[in-house]
Amino acid sequence: MVMLRLLKIAVFFVAAFIVAATCFVATTETTLTTSKPSTDYFVRDALVVHLGPAARILTEEFYSARTNFITFQIEKLKTTLSLESTYPGNTANAKSNRRLQQMFVACDSKTGEVVGFAEVDARPLGGTSGGNGINRSYMYNLAVDKNWKRKGIATELISACEEFVIDMHELCAENRLYLRVRSCNDAAIRLYKSLGYDEVDPTSISLTKEDINSNSLEEGELVLLAKDLPIDDECDDRCDVELTNI
Repeated sequence: MVMLRLLKIAVFFVAAFIVAATCFVATTETTLTTSKPSTDYFVRDALVVHLGPAARILTEEFYSARTNFITFQIEKLKTTLSLESTYPGNTANAKSNRRLQQMFVACDSKTGEVVGFAEVDARPLGGTSGGNGINRSYMYNLAVDKNWKRKGIATELISACEEFVIDMHELCAENRLYLRVRSCNDAAIRLYKSLGYDEVDPTSISLTKEDINSNSLEEGELVLLAKDLPIDDECDDRCDVELTNI
C-alpha cells in the first residue's frame, strides 16, 4: 500500500513536469517567429496542456469582477471544458465544417508558464439573423495575465491570428479579420485602431446590434471592428484560377 502511494506521488510530479516543459520547448514547427522577438516571452500554437492555464487567464479577465472564490473556480472549470471541446486537435472536431481555427498562447521564456491566449476561427458572426450564414474570420478570447500586461503580448497574439488567417484561409472570399470589443474600453479600442482595425456597421454585413452583443462574456455594449488583410501570393493565384473557371 505504501509503495502504491509513493508511485502515485511520483507519477503526479512527473506529469506536472511534463506539462511545464511542453510549453517551454517551442519547436521550429509550432513556434511563431514574431516581427519583434522578445526575450521575455514567445508565441506559439496552443497544445492541450496549455488550455487549463489559458482558462485561468480568461476567467480572470472576464469573470474576476463578478465572482467569489468558489464561483471563480466553477467558471474556470467551465472555461477549461469549453476550450477542450473546441480545441482544433479534438477528434470530435475533425469533421467540422470550420475552414479556419487555431488557438495561440504566449509563454514565459524562462519558465514556460502561459501568460496570454487568443483564438481565431471562421464562423457566422450573427446570433439571430446570422449574417446569411457566411463564415467570417473572427478573433476572440484575447487575454493576457494581469502581471504581464503592457509588454506587447496582446499585439503579438493579434499578429499571430492575422498571420494564420492570411496563410490558412482557404476560401479567400473575404480577407478580413473581425473582433468585438466593449464600446467603453477605450484602451483596447486605441490598441486595435493603432493596428489598423476600424469600426464596422453591423448592417453592412447583414447583422444587427443584437447579433454583435449575443453570447458575450463581457458587460456593456459591444462594437464590431475589422481589419482588411493582405492576400498571400498562393491564395491570390488560386482565386484567379477559380474566377477563370467560372
